[in-house]
Amino acid sequence: MSLISRLKKAAGATLGDLRNRSYGTSGKRLSELSDGELEEEVIRRRRERARRRGGKLDRQAVSPQQKREEQWYANLELEPGASLDQVKRAYRELMRRYHPDKHLGDPERHKAATELAQSLTEAHRELSKHLGK
Repeated sequence: MSLISRLKKAAGATLGDLRNRSYGTSGKRLSELSDGELEEEVIRRRRERARRRGGKLDRQAVSPQQKREEQWYANLELEPGASLDQVKRAYRELMRRYHPDKHLGDPERHKAATELAQSLTEAHRELSKHLGK
């Protein structure tokens, strides 16, 4: 058997093992896990990595308020900690791009644009309050 065919056989066996591998406490394949199970698996893996590094991963390390703030920044496509001016600029730019009035001809796009505009407005309002302190 040549070196190339041995490598192909080994690679095929490894890929086959990965396809049939089970994850999480349920023993399901990755494609069968629900969103909640996937999240639990990610947290389990993070804890395992932190344990191997000798550190700790505290699930409560990030407060719910911090998570909301991070989501507001993400909605405005900004890095956490951006200034009030950056928040205002990003809000104006994104509203210009995705305003619902630009999608009146397509009801599905109009609905999506309306939901997006609402989330952008909430993010702008809350971050403006937070940064205006």
